[in-house]
Amino acid sequence: MRHRPTRPLIGLLLLVASLALADTGAELRQALGQLPAAALPSGILLDRVVGLSPLTVADGGPDAPALGAADLRQMLRELRGAADQPSRWPSPADLRRFARDADPATVPLVLVETRYDRLRRDDLVSGRLQANLTVAPGTDPGALTTAGRVFAAAALRERTYHGSRLSIVLPAVALATSEPLNGLQLDADDGRGWRPLATDTPLSVNYPTTGRRTLRLMATLPDGTRLEARAHLDVLALDTPAPTQTWPLTADEPFGGAYGTGQAYLYLAPGHTSLTNPVVVIEGFDLDNSLGWPELYDLLNRENLLEDLRAEGFDAVVLDFTESTDPIQRNAYLVSTLLGRVEAELPAGQPYTLVGASMGGLVGRYALTRDESLARPHGVRTFISFDGAQNGANIPVGLQFWLDFFADESADAAYLLSRLNLPAARQMLLYHYQSAGGPDPARPALMAELAALGDWPQQPRLVSVANGSGSSANQGFNPGAQLVRWEYGSLLVDIVGNVWAVPDHTSGVIFDGLIDLIWPLPDRSLTVTASGLRPLDGAPGGWRASIAELDAQDAPYGDIIGLHPNHAFIPTVSALALDVDDVFYDVAGGDPAPLTPFDAIYYPAVNEEHVLISPAGKDWLLAEIRGAVTAAPQPLGLPAAPLTLSVGPNPFNPLTQVRFSAATAGQATLSVHDVRGRRLATLVDGRVEAGEHTVAWDGRDAARRKLAAGVYLLHLTKDGQAVTSRVTLLP
Repeated sequence: MRHRPTRPLIGLLLLVASLALADTGAELRQALGQLPAAALPSGILLDRVVGLSPLTVADGGPDAPALGAADLRQMLRELRGAADQPSRWPSPADLRRFARDADPATVPLVLVETRYDRLRRDDLVSGRLQANLTVAPGTDPGALTTAGRVFAAAALRERTYHGSRLSIVLPAVALATSEPLNGLQLDADDGRGWRPLATDTPLSVNYPTTGRRTLRLMATLPDGTRLEARAHLDVLALDTPAPTQTWPLTADEPFGGAYGTGQAYLYLAPGHTSLTNPVVVIEGFDLDNSLGWPELYDLLNRENLLEDLRAEGFDAVVLDFTESTDPIQRNAYLVSTLLGRVEAELPAGQPYTLVGASMGGLVGRYALTRDESLARPHGVRTFISFDGAQNGANIPVGLQFWLDFFADESADAAYLLSRLNLPAARQMLLYHYQSAGGPDPARPALMAELAALGDWPQQPRLVSVANGSGSSANQGFNPGAQLVRWEYGSLLVDIVGNVWAVPDHTSGVIFDGLIDLIWPLPDRSLTVTASGLRPLDGAPGGWRASIAELDAQDAPYGDIIGLHPNHAFIPTVSALALDVDDVFYDVAGGDPAPLTPFDAIYYPAVNEEHVLISPAGKDWLLAEIRGAVTAAPQPLGLPAAPLTLSVGPNPFNPLTQVRFSAATAGQATLSVHDVRGRRLATLVDGRVEAGEHTVAWDGRDAARRKLAAGVYLLHLTKDGQAVTSRVTLLP
């Protein structure tokens, strides 16, 4: 529910630093629009917006900070709001388009230069500006303002996977200047120093190593003033191999009056000249459709998974949706079209594996279930849902309300809110800000439609690989815990911001926002209370570091403190499609087989980043992919040849015996973790023989310090399998 009080309340959540303050800007611009032209020689009055971009410190001087694309997007939004002629500036949407349309091996830049004016800070106190923001009689209009200059640049693509063969370009359409710039130069931080930079002319750059680089742009104004701007660029890889072939795709059938589109990247095994032994991978929820082949290759080749598969003779087929935010059904129709083309390339009856990552797990499930309901044959032997949103996804609803609260003035808030309002997000999110008491209506509608088709495909072996803890480890905080703290006060504006995790089925405030501006400007506030919701934010699950990213931002007003780095994005119970209400269900200690439709489930003891391919995750994926083509599907149930793990006495103090068995010899790791998933000690790390084993644990960590009394987790991994047991250390 929402509550809008009539008097100021404390609280304001900022998710990113690129923020301007709410819809008070309309009143402010109207009032300040009455100032005489003599007070605004630049035609830009920054006080028409209450900005939080680094615009005033990006002055072209030696101490100006290096900036990112989000800084420039917000800066341009503020300049457009402050200018008499806003159309002279590219919009934030323009910058996103420039980045999206550039070649993957090209980094486009944006450069902004202009003068601006600001009201003198003491004008209201001195009386030169009266309380109604009009000019006092006899006041020299030119004395009301002070002049400033901005000279700022950013890489619109802040990451590259082509560091050894990169082009950097400044498109003419991304050059926003108020006067001519002479001698524009770029130092790309590649050891070659300053080089001339002309608009629309790519500059070749060859980085010898990966890492963060600082791009420096320099120009001279007609009056001889030299200005310098700095921008971040992260070199994540020196080169990315090109796909063997790319298939443009359009779905055979429309959904909702439109056809799904995309492209499939084929990356064939060495020696293959055509598709021979495919593994088909469906991409996940790509928020801004920025993931192309380089990004997808990087994600899939963690732990060298993609290249190891190719070395074993597997061909990768990676589906990249044009609009991953389209309805799940529309993109599922595209998956069906892709599978038809794959099977047309293969001998009749040849089996293969389909992997759906994140949202792709739900899209693949829908496609296979629908095809079977229509009696359409497919050759998928094994379907792997990799941290798939089978029972829904979670973005803390308090953060969603922040986007709603600040979208009027923040470029990135408006954009992110638009993403939350697109079909796929509405269908996946368990709690949506427009339906704070539950999911958006699009979600139950999708699940009902899926159930009518048969709910799950029946022909392939169904496998789930989760990134969330199977041992009930939370994200480091309890239900209802405060996630963000921010406090700031000044003569002109007071901002105090807090956000909380959803409480456990009880009632509690999750968002409380206030912007308290100097009189006579209006204040704005919003308080949101959640009631009867499941505590998803801190639940076991594949996490995203949204709060840590917020904490890392430099906010001009005060310090935004993220009290916990991560939140659950895909709860473990969702990835495993468990038919339980308890988001803290103990998978390792329970009996999940009757509760899940999957024939095999894999999960770590500790929470991992969403769709991270860990060493154990790689082993699980490899075992299932190999099995799809080398053997008949395994029987229902958990993986064959399971490990066993027990501990006794339990509870204990000072010593307990940890017993485990392995069906075959091989590498094994037995470790001790706290309930937050942090590793405290390693009891076994090496080769073990088949059979029974016993290891003593004395309640101490790796540094031989006695641990506090409480519950701990013993985690055993071997051959891609994992098992966890709880143990209680007594005082």
